[in-house]
Amino acid sequence: MGRLSDDDLEGVSGGVLFNASKISGSDPGKPWEVLDNNNGNVLNRFTNRADAEKWTRDTYGNAGGNTMEVNWDQVQAMRRR
Repeated sequence: MGRLSDDDLEGVSGGVLFNASKISGSDPGKPWEVLDNNNGNVLNRFTNRADAEKWTRDTYGNAGGNTMEVNWDQVQAMRRR
């Protein structure tokens, strides 16, 4: 996975969590994805939800929406924006 530049990260206001384990092409070793809550792009991947939540809080703060889990329909809607 490529790293986001500082400029790219400045445009992200937070992350949401997605369990991609049932999605074709996802990383089976790291099914928990932290997604940009603006466009659904993958920011980071983790082996478990707890690590994904911790990274999201450490990166974007403790706002409740930052650890909200989304489903596949919500991911697709974010990516269509």
